[in-house]
Amino acid sequence: MLRALLRLAAPVVVMQACHTAFHLVNIMWVGRLGAEATAAVTTSFFALWTVYAIADIAAVGTTATVSRFIGARDRAAAGYGAAQGALLAVGIGVTTTVVGLLALPPLFALIGAAPRVQDLAVGYLRITLLGAVFSMLYVWAESTMRAAGDTRTPMIVVASCFALNALLDPLLIFGLGPVPALGVRGAAWATVLAQAVAVAWFGGLALRRHPAFPLDFAALRRFAPRYAVALGRIGLPYSLIGILFSAVYLYFAHVAAHFGTAAVAVVGVGNKIESVTYLVALGFGLACEAIVGQNLGAGRADRAARAAWMSAGLMAAFGSAVMLVMLLAPEALLSVFTSDPEVIRTGAPYVRILGLGQVFTGIELVLNGAFSGAGNTLPPMLISTSVSALRVPLAGWIAVTLGFGLPGLAWMISLTCLVRTAILASWFRRGAWRTKPLATAAA
Repeated sequence: MLRALLRLAAPVVVMQACHTAFHLVNIMWVGRLGAEATAAVTTSFFALWTVYAIADIAAVGTTATVSRFIGARDRAAAGYGAAQGALLAVGIGVTTTVVGLLALPPLFALIGAAPRVQDLAVGYLRITLLGAVFSMLYVWAESTMRAAGDTRTPMIVVASCFALNALLDPLLIFGLGPVPALGVRGAAWATVLAQAVAVAWFGGLALRRHPAFPLDFAALRRFAPRYAVALGRIGLPYSLIGILFSAVYLYFAHVAAHFGTAAVAVVGVGNKIESVTYLVALGFGLACEAIVGQNLGAGRADRAARAAWMSAGLMAAFGSAVMLVMLLAPEALLSVFTSDPEVIRTGAPYVRILGLGQVFTGIELVLNGAFSGAGNTLPPMLISTSVSALRVPLAGWIAVTLGFGLPGLAWMISLTCLVRTAILASWFRRGAWRTKPLATAAA
């Protein structure tokens, strides 16, 4: 079991590292343009998180469906589910572009950041939103192959396109020869172009009938609304977790704006530092998603449960290691993303306190993945959204009203992570997810 888990999880961790590194590299290059540019991109990340959370509507529904049918050795049904997931992803991508472009200006006005930061952030996100369809298909394709048990091939695709993004960043941000310097907007174009290449690559794999890409091409011409709704019912609760997370962190940026531009940058960079735990735990969670789905399809719920708890234990150990680094060397971690002395000075205590929540973050993400693989996404959604919603009044009360500032915000984040994880683990132990039927099977 451990060997199978590590075989699936290791490439997924690399992929998640690359997904995160797309934006980390953008921040590292844009950081050379100053604190305003850094604050613009880090603040934009929470809106981008919403885009990727929306992508999970199609991706999670597809993963739960394809993995279950692969486990049951019904490849035709898996291919049909993948095709309907692709059509759903395209529809969601187009809608995200239209709605997102209309919502950007009022959204950033609500955050209350400095006017220059708002202008840079809106310009960055407008370009990114134009490529929303690529983002949706990029996530869907990787999820489909992972559900079929292949994480190595999508890892190669994603890692290669990350390398392309890293090469394009300095070229488009600072310009070279006939290529104009686009500044912050150049980082957005680098990401969109790299994701478009990834989608084209995945499309080539599907056309060549890759064994881990069960795609029914005929079904791409026959959109089935009922099936799409069934997929959405699986994916939407999981997506809402990420969407609320983004909304709450946007509010955190609003709270941080009371303490200046450096504080806004600290919230964004602190989230990037936490992403080390997040990407590793998410990688194991996504591996659990596939393992749980396949084992339930094969009638082995016991193996599904063992994989989930084994992953939770591994992530508890990893989160402890990350916590120690964040406690002992916060300045060094901050300096990776910014050279601004005020951001580093203000951010050090914030990062130390965030470190205390890393163990709980790791366990939570793994169990979320296990629930998703079973197609039982409602429990984690109810738990996560309820606790996360409480963060909104608590953030302003602790940081501003009580005067604890950014350290108070960090304490609130870490303590609510503990509460959320304890409730989620208790619910998972009840075991109702073992008998969750897939609505898509009858759609």
